[in-house]
Amino acid sequence: MAKEKTTHAQVPPSTSHSAVETIVGALSELEGDIDGLYVRVEEMKKRIMAHSNEEVEKLKQQVIAMANGEAKQIVDRAKAEAEAESEKIGEMGRANVANLKKNINSSFDAAVDSIVGTVLGDITPADSQRAAKPKK
Repeated sequence: MAKEKTTHAQVPPSTSHSAVETIVGALSELEGDIDGLYVRVEEMKKRIMAHSNEEVEKLKQQVIAMANGEAKQIVDRAKAEAEAESEKIGEMGRANVANLKKNINSSFDAAVDSIVGTVLGDITPADSQRAAKPKK
């Protein structure tokens, strides 16, 4: 028997309909997964933003409370200083009033004598001015 040479026909690579459908299905599934991830990322963004807004509000309230406390301390210190200064001014005023009363009392008798003398004609107005001055 003679050996016959057999030739095999080359079969094109398998491009069956099912392989394409499998790839398309995998790509569709991947696309769905990516869309799902985008949705989850958006939800996470919203939650992070809400959480950060809450934290910002908390910090804002803390800063306001600290500022109010600091302002109260400053106002209290200023008030204490103003009250102390007011008391000093009051003491100086009382001392001046006492000094005026002392001056009035010390020159009162001389002033009365000068007025009486002027009315009676015993003392001239120039003499009454010299007499009204307190002696040192």
